Parts: sequence; C-alpha cells; structure tokens
Amino acid sequence: MNGLISGWRRRRLFASPARDRRPVPAWSWIPFAAIAGALALLTALRALGVEGPDWYRWLTDPRQPLVPALFLGSIVASAALYGRARHSPGRVVGVLSVSAFAVGALVLGIASYINCGVDGPPFFEQLIWVLSGNGAAPWGAGPGCPTQPPLAHHLARLCALWGALASVLGVVIAMLRRQIDRWLATWADRAVVVLGASAQAAAMVRVLAANRSPGSALLVVDHTGDEAFGATVRSLGGRVLAAEAVDAELLRGLVTVRGRIAVEAVHIIEERVPEALATFAQLARVLDAAAPNEALVSRVLLRIDDPWAAENWRRSITSTERSWLADALSATEQTARALVARIDSIGARRLVVAGEGDLAVAVLAEVARCERERRVLQPGRDARPLEVTVIGAGAAALAAEHTAQQARFGNDSGIAELRVIADPATDPVLVAAGRNELTTLLVIAQSQPELNRPTRLAGQLPEVTILAVDPASSELPDQPLVGRLTGFGIGLLTGDEPPEDHWTRIARLLHAAYLTQLGDAVGSRPSSRPWPELPVFFRQSNLRQVHCLFSGVTLLGRSWAAEGDGEELDAAEIDFLSRREHESWRRFYLANGWRPGAQRDDARLVHDWLVDWDALPPAARVRTSNGVRRSLALVDTAGYRSRRRTELLPFRRRGEVRATRSEAAWQWRTESDAAMRAAAGDWRVSDPQSGRVWSVDPAAFAAGHERIEGDRYRRIGTVRARPAHLGEPVDTLEGPAVAEPGDWLVQGELGERWLVPDERFRGSYEPL
Repeated sequence: MNGLISGWRRRRLFASPARDRRPVPAWSWIPFAAIAGALALLTALRALGVEGPDWYRWLTDPRQPLVPALFLGSIVASAALYGRARHSPGRVVGVLSVSAFAVGALVLGIASYINCGVDGPPFFEQLIWVLSGNGAAPWGAGPGCPTQPPLAHHLARLCALWGALASVLGVVIAMLRRQIDRWLATWADRAVVVLGASAQAAAMVRVLAANRSPGSALLVVDHTGDEAFGATVRSLGGRVLAAEAVDAELLRGLVTVRGRIAVEAVHIIEERVPEALATFAQLARVLDAAAPNEALVSRVLLRIDDPWAAENWRRSITSTERSWLADALSATEQTARALVARIDSIGARRLVVAGEGDLAVAVLAEVARCERERRVLQPGRDARPLEVTVIGAGAAALAAEHTAQQARFGNDSGIAELRVIADPATDPVLVAAGRNELTTLLVIAQSQPELNRPTRLAGQLPEVTILAVDPASSELPDQPLVGRLTGFGIGLLTGDEPPEDHWTRIARLLHAAYLTQLGDAVGSRPSSRPWPELPVFFRQSNLRQVHCLFSGVTLLGRSWAAEGDGEELDAAEIDFLSRREHESWRRFYLANGWRPGAQRDDARLVHDWLVDWDALPPAARVRTSNGVRRSLALVDTAGYRSRRRTELLPFRRRGEVRATRSEAAWQWRTESDAAMRAAAGDWRVSDPQSGRVWSVDPAAFAAGHERIEGDRYRRIGTVRARPAHLGEPVDTLEGPAVAEPGDWLVQGELGERWLVPDERFRGSYEPL
C-alpha cells in the first residue's frame, strides 16, 4: 500500500500541466464500437442458426459471462470516448449510450426470434415478450425456433435494462447536478476557483481547464444562471456552483478544507472593478482566518484592466503577513507583454510605437522591465540596445510619463535609446520611421483610421513586422493578415497560456537563472526542465521562494513600500534570509511527501538536503544564499526594494496583567534568553495566560496600567513602535538587549524603550 501511495504522489508531483498531456484521439471510440458491433453480429448470426468453429460457438454460448460484460462495456466506453474526444457535455454522452442500448435491444431482440415459422405469434408481440421477459416460450414451436434462449436474447434484454437504468440515472443526475457539483467541490483537496460573470469568465475557464495541475479541481461560481456556460464548464471537467451572491460561507467552502487553505489560485473576473474589490475583501478575510497550507502557495488574482490602477492596487495590497499572494491582472499589461515578446521572436533591433494611450505606455514599461531582467539574468552579455521610437502628437509627454513612472519606484528608464517624433502618426511619418531596417517591429497601439491605414502601411513596408490594434477584437493571432501585418485586440488572454501574474513571472525568472547555472545538465531531472514543461510541484516551489523572501525581509525591520532607491542588505540579513529560505523549502518538500535520505532519489521522493541548516553541506548553503541574492535582484527589476523602517507608529495597549511591588532586586530573562535586572521597588508583572514574568519601572507602570481589583491591572495608554532591525541594540531600563528577527521596538510615553517579540506584540497592542 505504501508503494501505491508513493507512486501516486510521485506521478502527481512530477506531472506537467494538463496541456502537456496527450489529448484523447478523435478515433479512440472506434475500436470499442467495432468490438460491440462484432459481438452483436456474431450473436445475431448464431440466433439465426448459422453454425461455425469452436471459438464461434464458445463466444455465442449463452452460459458464459464474458461476452455480455464485454459487449455492454464496449458500448459505454465508445460513447464516453466519443464525447471526451469532442469535449461534449455529459448529457450528449448519456444520449449516445441510451441510443446505442436501444438499437442493440431492437436488433438483437428481433434476431433472436425472426427465424421462427410464420405460425407463431404476431411479429412485434414476440419482440415485446423478449424485451419484457414475459412468456415462458415467446418463440412458439414453429420450425427454426430455438429450443432455449440464445445469447442474442440475453443481450437484447440487458440492453433494454441498461438503457432504462441509464435513462433514469440521467434524469436523477440532471436534477441533482448542482448539488453533486457542490458535493464534489467540498471533497477537492486542491482547487482552482473562478469567480465572476460568465461572459468574461468563459474564455478564462477554457484556458485554466487546459493548464490546471493534476489532481486539482476546477470550480466555477456562476450567478447568472447561464445553462450553456455551465454545460461548457462541465464538459471541460469543471464543477459549476450556482449562487445568487458570493458570501463568506460559500468562499470558505471553496478555498478551505477542514479549516486549512486548499486552493491553488482564485481568479476574480467581474464586469466591474468595485464588485471585484468587494469579493476580494470577503475572500481575504476567509483566507486570513484559515490555517496556512505548507504544501502549496495560494494566489488570488483580480482583474483590473487599467494598467496604472492595477499597479497601484498591486502595491497597496502586498502584505508580507499573509500566507498567500495577491495580484492584479490587467488586459493592457498582458497584451503589452505579448507584443514585446514578438521582439525576441523576430530578432527585432528597433521598435516603433505609434499611439498615446494606455497600451503605448504599457509597451514602454514592458520593454524597460525586460531590459532590467536581462541585466540580472545575463550580466556578462553585451547586447545591442533596442532602439525605441515613439510617434504621435503627444509623444514627448508619453516619454516623460514613462520616465517619471519608472523613477517613482527607483528604476531607470530601461530604454537606452528613446527617440521622440512629435508628429501625428500618419502613413508618411510611419513609413519614414520604419524604412531601411529589416528588423523593425511597428506597433500601432492606438486605432486612428483618420491618420493611418495599417493595410496600406503593410504594402509600403513589406519588410517591417506590423502589429495594429483592432478595437473590435480581443485576440492576438499567430498568422498575419496581409504580408507581415497582424491585427490584434486588447485582451486578458493572448494564447493558450493563463495570464501570468507578477509573482509567477518572478518565479519563472528564478527558474531560468537556475537553468543557466546547470548548463548541459538541463533536463536531467524533473526539477531542471524548462518552465513550460516544469511540473507544477516545482513551479509552486519557485512561488514559495518568492513569498518567503517577501515575508522574510519584513522580519528584518524593513519595508517593501518604499519608493525610490532601497538599502542593500548586509551579510547578517542575507544569512537570516538564507536560513529562512532553506527551512521553508524543507517544510514544503516534507509536506508534499518527500523524505530525508543519504542520497537524492527523485523516483523515491528522497532528498539528502532535507536537514537543518547547520547540517547542510557548504555547497548547499552557498547555493541557497546565491538564490536569495538572485531573488532580491529580480524583485528589484519589478520595482520592489526594501528600506529599514525608522518611523515609530502609534499603538494602544490592551489586555490585563497581574502585578505586585517588589521590595528587593531580582533577575529575569526575556524570550530571547537575555538577562535583565529589576531594581528594588520595580513592579513584578505576569501574564495570566502564558505565565511569563517581567519587571516594569514604577513610573512607566503608573503611566501604562490601571488597577481593577487586587493584583489585577488593565493595560492603558499608548506607545509608539516599529519593527526592530536585525541585531539592533536597545538600552532598556532593565539592561541592554539585542533585537532578534521579528522583534518590535516599543517606546513608552516616558521615552523608555524595550523589545517585544512579534506574536506577543500583536496580542498586546493594537494600531491607532
């Protein structure tokens, strides 16, 4: 049994996304249909009195059970494969099965008695007897009538019985379809959830169904009652949960199992952003209240098409205290990524952008980010810079906006050569800008038919690749329309891949840097495959690394919210992040069924590095630390930099303690085992819940406590606090202390300072 469980877990972990699986061939149903037809023909011939060799008599012997089982199973298999190969709804498969059973019952039933003499009962009355089982001798006693029921008779009755049973079950399943979907959804250990209107979510569902990880369920919440949409989702293997409104109870059932997070990704695809934000707020509360799941990294992806609104929301919602990631998906950003990707595919050395709208700005931002990523991933490569030309009456303002937006997050413009042509983007201007360079990509990012005609430009610039926006479309086709001209629309989906969020992009780049280090060893293990072929387990591990970095930096007393330049981490901070990354990696592997061992064996899910940091080989420590540095460099390309937090924010004391006045000096120890000394007259304070004891100066105690009765005191007043920096020295009234990761520096109303561990700080203070 352990071997079976280990084999199933190994297949699930190392399986590539569903799109890499071999689809069901369109002809797969034909062999089973042929088997059923051949068996029906043989049994009909035997019923008609045709004799044959021994194998023929054995196959048509009514006493053996193999042929009936094989016959009925082949009918069901052929119908199921026919529907699966064509992605037909379940009701189509049911109709095909019932129809096949009906035909089989009719043909075989007639064949079982048609050879009888004419002096028997009426023709179709015998068929009724055969199918209903009435009458001891339905064939009569005429010449040619069988002396015992032939196999065709039994198969006809089985077809009638199974057809009736399938019809009843189909009706019951149709009536209970929604409830069945809910039951199956509650049993899903991992799920991909889609929330939103069916009109916008339909295309997303198709892509997610083709790319979901093995073993994960696709759950779609539909509040429109669109039966066609529901049938499409079910044909793709998804489950539809009908709901008039999305509430906390519904979300809890979708994203948690037994109080623990059990969702890989939640896609919120609403028609309007306010509704999407309201759904996100409810979902965030549900996920924050659930227990973390160390076996996966959950993402919540919200559609916000406006690129600047998406970027601002993305940065405002980034929280390092959560065990899940959130991001905004912008149709404009996704389209810009697909357009810029054409630069590498055609080897373009020059980019001409015509237009002044959001798409034009998004294209420039994508070019800049790709250049910064190239510097990190290929530091020694001296590549020729891309020449970028912006054309339009407001081209100068567009270039200035790009530079300012990049500088806002501490980035350079990312474009070494940015040329501005402040003329309307007419045909002559575009022809002049795109001529004399074979490797030019011209992007018409704004539809202006009164200024230019893309088809006319394609004729005048046959050597230039032209991508022209079409307001009526939302696709980016691979095939050109005329010559090298391709029309495209702005859409969230630009191919067969799901839209890539910021965190997945960083994870993909981390994996690309890892593959660069491997050299010729790429593909030697499941973890070293290229990203499109990388198993979902290792993709999740790269996402986990990104999340671990973001949450770990805040434990150092730093903030990711800083604009402009960041502060470089010192050696002690890198060491802390490296230790934390290894521990996170180790827990992730153990939670997914891996075991420590003397030698790595992927087939047995054994890894020799699943040990504590201190027992890790030196080479593994260096590799982990280098991975942390690469992660910091890659998040830097996205404009995320950290600074040490220096501002003290106001908090209010809360809770209750017990306290007595001490007449003699005494010693006590902090949670980090630092020795502190209390003077005579200090208050001896204890926590009723944890039993922890510490001392408080008389003046500070009077300012921060209010007597209830006896030795019970209520904590009152306000303090100012911030996350402490790693290793930061603090002179407390009881003695010197050094900040540990996660500690908070607290300052009282009298100016006194002390350190509080993160968990106790959150329980004892609340922000104002």
